[in-house]
Amino acid sequence: MLIVIWYLNPTFSQRSRVNLFTGGFVLKSRYLNGIVFFLLVLSVLMFASCGGEGEVPGSRDGEQSFTATLTDDLGRELVIEGKPERIVSLAPSNTEMLFALGLDEYIVGVSEYCDYPAAALDKPKAGSFSQPNIEQIVALDPHLIVAVPLQEEELARLMELDLPVLVLNPTTVEEIYDALGLLGVATGVVEDARLLVEQMQTRIREVNDRVAQLTQGEKKRIYYEVYADPLMTVGRPSVIHELIEVAGGNNIFADVDTPYPKISAEAVVDRDPEVIIFPNYHGTEGFLADEIFTRPGWDAITAVKQERVVGIDPNIVSRSGPRVVEAIEELAALIYPEIR
Repeated sequence: MLIVIWYLNPTFSQRSRVNLFTGGFVLKSRYLNGIVFFLLVLSVLMFASCGGEGEVPGSRDGEQSFTATLTDDLGRELVIEGKPERIVSLAPSNTEMLFALGLDEYIVGVSEYCDYPAAALDKPKAGSFSQPNIEQIVALDPHLIVAVPLQEEELARLMELDLPVLVLNPTTVEEIYDALGLLGVATGVVEDARLLVEQMQTRIREVNDRVAQLTQGEKKRIYYEVYADPLMTVGRPSVIHELIEVAGGNNIFADVDTPYPKISAEAVVDRDPEVIIFPNYHGTEGFLADEIFTRPGWDAITAVKQERVVGIDPNIVSRSGPRVVEAIEELAALIYPEIR
């Protein structure tokens, strides 16, 4: 389509007439300055009309144009229309991931066991980890619910109500990276998720570099005690096993294919750990260590003889979230205090 604009100027001079060539057509302009003016105005108008198309991916702007399609850890496809402004987390690990991604202002509900970071304690409660409160969740009017597979019955009810539920179940460090990526896609903070994963990977590589000098014979035999009665430890499928191995230790029950197997006291003595690590619940480290030192027959264990029995914050090792990096760093320091 050809549009001819005549710009009337009483001072027009024949010497100012020029030929403009466009697409094989010759346009004779009566006033060159008029056409230039028109094109400038047209360009400004076109630019202004396209302003809404330049949203930056991963920002919290542009809510109307946001759509995310993803597959969660139950293999379900989830479509999210509009960036979630109201998020409910039903597990401590999920809450920690959401906060780490900078989404705290959008979290409107958490489980009663969500205690980290401290700001999570001030969030409205949506029931316990094992028994989410459906009525309370619905009352919070969530745009996104982040859950775990263990809440199977409640998940079914939430899905029946057509509420958007994202189920996460990372059991390895790599799967934690994936879970952070899924949350980034679901909430529109993809770049923040990518940067967080890169930071975690960098810190883990630094630990790997420190323990890489150890030969297989120099690596310490580790016994991690989950519970004392009955005795329970970690097998190969558990994330705690992976954290021990990444920190340079050898889990003495790595040959067990159950995540948290029950074991006998005799089995621990036979495998003779060089370091015993247990979850330190709210300042009980001294009491639990004394109990381990006085167990019948355990005085033959190398870790007991050398007094290498230590506690660790159970939340950083048992929650599959961003603080597993802290767990790896602390485990490495506990196992190899001489390597810094």
